[in-house]
Amino acid sequence: MKFGPVPVEEAVGKILAHKLVDDDGRKIFNKGHRLTQADIHILRELHLDRVVVADLAATDLHENDAARRVGCAIAGTNVKVTAPGAGRANLTAKVAGPLSINVPLLDQLNNIDPGITIATLHEHTLVQPRQLVALVKIVPFGIPAARVVDAEALTKEHGPVIHVRPLKPRSVGLIISGTRSTRDKLLNEFAPPTKMRLTKLGSTLDEMRYVEHRSDVIAETLCQMADNGRELILVAGISAIIDYEDVVPTALQLAGGSVTHFGVPVDPGTLLMLGYIGDVPVIGAPGCIKSPKTNVIDWILPRLLAGERLTRADLVKMGHGGLLEDISTRPMPRTLTD
Repeated sequence: MKFGPVPVEEAVGKILAHKLVDDDGRKIFNKGHRLTQADIHILRELHLDRVVVADLAATDLHENDAARRVGCAIAGTNVKVTAPGAGRANLTAKVAGPLSINVPLLDQLNNIDPGITIATLHEHTLVQPRQLVALVKIVPFGIPAARVVDAEALTKEHGPVIHVRPLKPRSVGLIISGTRSTRDKLLNEFAPPTKMRLTKLGSTLDEMRYVEHRSDVIAETLCQMADNGRELILVAGISAIIDYEDVVPTALQLAGGSVTHFGVPVDPGTLLMLGYIGDVPVIGAPGCIKSPKTNVIDWILPRLLAGERLTRADLVKMGHGGLLEDISTRPMPRTLTD
């Protein structure tokens, strides 16, 4: 592509680089307008001798065609591509669910050519239908077709960059453990926010048990809920988990399950435990589940409800960006007043 000023007489068929206005400030042509022979007369009436244009080579792709092709190349399952013009392609979610992004591949694509730019939301963002999740912008008016072919070849080899894992309705169980004297208090604190979160995500709280805060009792209840068809189980109680040998991790192992990880680098929510009984995720919930404010539970639940089996590595990665807004009702807020 050639870019720069040319005599008006040589501008036919070329792309106008900048918006043109008359002496009164009224728009005559938008940038990106392909000039015709009839337009030359108008330019002369504006007393213009030269005009800045882009002249695409035979081997170039127009910005709109390039954006559409790159957008289609990077879009995966449950992602819709529209190309409204101006060198853009919009990628929107077709369903509600967490966003999955091949970040290393995204970096490679953004390094192919400065004229190809792809911006996305953060990976694992919970998105809604028709929400914009990524935007392709071709910077110049045209780009070598070979660079777009390179982008298409990369995605063909390594798979699409972005897709949405749909939320699936799950049957969820909640175990709340404590003493007889704290029963009503703990039920009122844990049950409503848990049910609210699950409802928003399209799942249902189908079973809730209040039990004694003992490993053997919780283990028995975990087994019963798994046998009853619960697809995810949350355990919350009078005492937060503070060690791998604590009541809830021990209960999970007694129930035949295993602890994937305890101690997540997200605050509020560092005391979360995640494990599994077979394919059933078990969350040892930290106290912040009682708050409606965003915390680690809101990062974990959508991914589990979308069917992802989280590993220790997945949880450790949450530290980048894991400092969330504090919850004022915590016993020790971050900022203490003198």
